[in-house]
Amino acid sequence: MEHRKIEYTLVDIGSIEAHPKNVRQGDIGAISESLKTHGQYRPIVVDRRTNRILAGNHTWKAAKALGWQQINAGFIETKDDDEALRILLADNRTTDLASYDDAGLAELLKELVASDQELVGTLYEGDDLDDLIYKLEGSLGTFEPTVTVQDLIEEFANKDTKNLTLPYSNEQINILKNHLRNLQTKMAIDNWAEIIFQLAKTFDENN
Repeated sequence: MEHRKIEYTLVDIGSIEAHPKNVRQGDIGAISESLKTHGQYRPIVVDRRTNRILAGNHTWKAAKALGWQQINAGFIETKDDDEALRILLADNRTTDLASYDDAGLAELLKELVASDQELVGTLYEGDDLDDLIYKLEGSLGTFEPTVTVQDLIEEFANKDTKNLTLPYSNEQINILKNHLRNLQTKMAIDNWAEIIFQLAKTFDENN
């Protein structure tokens, strides 16, 4: 297919609308944090024929929630609703099919943690890096043939800091992350683990 003509412009946020058949569940809280930190660094894609958003539905919702009056958009012409729906689904699906080089990601995060701003603006938390390292090395650390399993168990038991894994649904995780981000500001605590500890401690002492 030939290159599709795209018209980029700044539009009133109320002049376009989310696609009613977008079934993707985005993390609006996380997108809002990105918009507040970096602004909008790529346009959403809108169908000129219907003024419905084909890519960036949750960016639009986040911007709207932040009170933005305008948003950058790239307008394309679709032939019909069938083509528009296929573009919408393809955009969501390509994101689903992506993956990470976990080792490379861990190195990037370690590099940023060592900087003055640490992980600010990345949407990653220190706990995310801890979980990634835990995943790469295993729950008892990197296995070495010269070390016995019992040695590893004892080393793990003697560690000052350990991970606590709790089961949540995807919906609960997104809600919990939003609450924790808000509490970071209110409580002036950067570490999510410390926030949860303080909340549990306070609740137990007061009840």
